[in-house]
Amino acid sequence: MSHSGHMHMGSGAVSHSDLQLMYWAVVGSAVWVATLANALNHILTFQRTRDSNLTPSKPKSLFFRAYATLTAVSREASYATLPPTSIYGHTLHFAPLGPLFIVLANLIVAVVLCFYKLNTEDQWSWEDIGYRTGFITIAQLPLIFLLAGRQNIIGLLAGIDYQRLNWFHRWVARTVWLCATFHMGFWFRSWGRYNYITYQLQTNGFAKRGFAAWCILTFIVVSSARPIRKLGYEFFVIQHLVMFVGFTVAVWLHASAETKVWVWIPIGLLVFDRVGRYAWATYINLSVFHRSGTHTLWANRASFTPLPGNVTRVTIKNPGTKWTPGQHFFITCHTIAPLQSHPFTIASIREDNQLEFLVRAEKGGTRRFFRYASKYDQVLGNSAASDKQTRIVFLDGPYGRLRSPRQFDSIVLIAGGMGATLTVPLLRDIVAQWRSNSHLTITKRIRFVWVIKSRTHLTWFETQLQSVRADVAACQHEYPDISREIELNIHITCDEKLEQPPSDTCQAPTAQSTSFGRHTRSASTDRKPLATEKDAVSIHSESSIELSSLPGDRCCCTKTIEDDQINTLPCTCSGPASQIQSPPAPSDLSLVSGRPAIRPIIRKALEKAEGESAVFVCGPQGLSDDVRRSVVYLSDERAIHKGTGAQGVYLHVENFGW
Repeated sequence: MSHSGHMHMGSGAVSHSDLQLMYWAVVGSAVWVATLANALNHILTFQRTRDSNLTPSKPKSLFFRAYATLTAVSREASYATLPPTSIYGHTLHFAPLGPLFIVLANLIVAVVLCFYKLNTEDQWSWEDIGYRTGFITIAQLPLIFLLAGRQNIIGLLAGIDYQRLNWFHRWVARTVWLCATFHMGFWFRSWGRYNYITYQLQTNGFAKRGFAAWCILTFIVVSSARPIRKLGYEFFVIQHLVMFVGFTVAVWLHASAETKVWVWIPIGLLVFDRVGRYAWATYINLSVFHRSGTHTLWANRASFTPLPGNVTRVTIKNPGTKWTPGQHFFITCHTIAPLQSHPFTIASIREDNQLEFLVRAEKGGTRRFFRYASKYDQVLGNSAASDKQTRIVFLDGPYGRLRSPRQFDSIVLIAGGMGATLTVPLLRDIVAQWRSNSHLTITKRIRFVWVIKSRTHLTWFETQLQSVRADVAACQHEYPDISREIELNIHITCDEKLEQPPSDTCQAPTAQSTSFGRHTRSASTDRKPLATEKDAVSIHSESSIELSSLPGDRCCCTKTIEDDQINTLPCTCSGPASQIQSPPAPSDLSLVSGRPAIRPIIRKALEKAEGESAVFVCGPQGLSDDVRRSVVYLSDERAIHKGTGAQGVYLHVENFGW
């Protein structure tokens, strides 16, 4: 690839183009398997929604019983994750074994093709290896771009959302960097025999452009590491796009004529993604395409309401698009946070006829949202937005793919803090189906668990949870002969209204109590001066400030509450009680002080399940890992049920990258 000359191919030798096609044969086979599995899942959903049997989510034929067994076994291997490790006080979490296996398989295939039938110890083969590794490197470029776009062909075929594919995008890019390093290294090794490395870099145009491409790719790989991305996401996105343009140009100039097609393909994929996104964004954001009742050019106006916990509720009435629970939009509001676009999970369902997002104020645009909402909040509890307060927003989406929870017999919904933006809409969607068509619903049991710091955070979804309770009661009254079970539990880990203890009732937080990440840390370990939070103060006064920033007399109870202890007295903790008054809890909700024991919760649901079950979780990384391990353990524990479908467990973990 690095020169216009060609490597001499002996008789019977495999050509470079054949090796490139071999690589894509492997990639295509993997995509085909994922597409087949996605198609079978759609067939299962179609069957279940039309099955009048008492157990529609249980496989009925020999083929689907075998498929259920294969699925259960593969899920155990795929969901399993290595335990987190601590390095210099920082907890390192690992990706599940399934994605890790795919990344490792891609790496092995690429490296094997780089060195197939070549002797790395033979100095006369070093230039041949340099040619070969260059061809294999450039053949991988289309895959990087295929995995990067939001309008994703692989995601559409395989039923995988682009956030998960973006994780593969980063690891494929690292594999490309490794192969490019082999390519450059063996040319340097060959030139080094004659001390030609500096001379070639100064005089050889191919070498100059190739080295420039490698330097840009190295910068891209290093700057894409998660700790660096988190330093400034907006800056990362801009420099990432600029660097990729520079890398693509450098590779195109470096590549020989016969390999330039591998550069044109990524360019075409990038254009396809951008054109598709901009065309769709034009449709959903221009009022001319919708009966919005407004006479303005732009279709979507949002109101901003401050909530306790430094959270802003963003509401867009009559949006010009549809969505399903679990999806998200990218939101841009240039009048508040110019030139910034952030993804937020949709906290409402389509029956609401409005888009709602809960946005925690961190820094940058999200903090500006909260400042703006606090400025225009006139009266405590006032949620009515004036025309002056609403602002034009631009939407990009919806994005996100997950199997509908309506197709499972039993559902477990687990959320930590803001993770309820995923689980509450899923809960409401199932209950809405119960109300509209109870006789044909598949789901029979729902367990909803929400872990929050303070009772004040209940206001985020208080109305929705009360509505769920009312709908379930109406459904039970209207269809008394149909069994529908629902259990809603709210676990509060830090609360200003926890009871005073009998001296030894509640243990101090230990290292184990941090497994849920920042949502369960002691207030004293995460304390900040109140003065530093002045930008986050709204009309809600103290209730709007994160508990982590409050004085240390607020207590945190991280004792693990077993399922059979739900109705016992809550855990208490030491320290004087606060004078801040929390809002009352929604009626009929179970409030418990302490962390939930995840494994018993899932086990209880599986023991009652009569068909395939599902677990949806969204929250801190520690909570997600705990759920993964529990699902794997319980699935393996119930190996005798594999094939019946009764203990099949689908797991969806919502996060933006590992």
